[in-house]
Amino acid sequence: MTAQDFWDKVKQLLADQGKTFVWLCEQAGVSVQVMKNRIYKNRIPDVDETLKLLSVLGVTVEELFGVKNQASDADFSLTGQKFTLNDQKIPVYEQFFSCGFGQYVPDSEVVENYIEIPEELRGKRLAGHLAASKIRGDSMEPTIFNGDTVICDNRGFNEDGIYAVIYQGKGFVKRLQSVSEGVKITSDNPSYEPILVQKDSTELRVIGQVHYVLHKL
Repeated sequence: MTAQDFWDKVKQLLADQGKTFVWLCEQAGVSVQVMKNRIYKNRIPDVDETLKLLSVLGVTVEELFGVKNQASDADFSLTGQKFTLNDQKIPVYEQFFSCGFGQYVPDSEVVENYIEIPEELRGKRLAGHLAASKIRGDSMEPTIFNGDTVICDNRGFNEDGIYAVIYQGKGFVKRLQSVSEGVKITSDNPSYEPILVQKDSTELRVIGQVHYVLHKL
């Protein structure tokens, strides 16, 4: 669902109920100006805002987005918020991850869009654990390019591979390798030096493994 589709549905629900946009924002406890900015910038509200708006409108996430809920025991989150869809569609977060020198990770998550999960990733094993984000930078070329979209899970470190991580407060997509000293962070682009994170370090948080890359044409 695009941001335009989202706001069109909200507008229709308000019209059906004979209510105004200002009334909705006041009842939901969200800023009218912030919501107007979301509309102007063609963006879907963040998770918390969306749930508040839908609660006032009396509709569920599943009803609005046209998906049947199959909640899992671990909903996807980048910064702690939870949001459940199903094993057919996943949120694309506005948050960028860096294939470079790091991208600041904000405290709040903003859902930019929703996409169909590629067929090979569907199934109970990953249901509710997937989300997507865009990439900036060239450190993972020729595997991942600037402007690509990656689909990753939120299950932490499982085995050596490419992961979405937060290191020193910044978001990265890098290749992780378990070594005796801790975790080695490397780039596929040889221009970038590897980083060794000690076992007892609290500076690295592994979000989850990258399973799919959507290349920008």
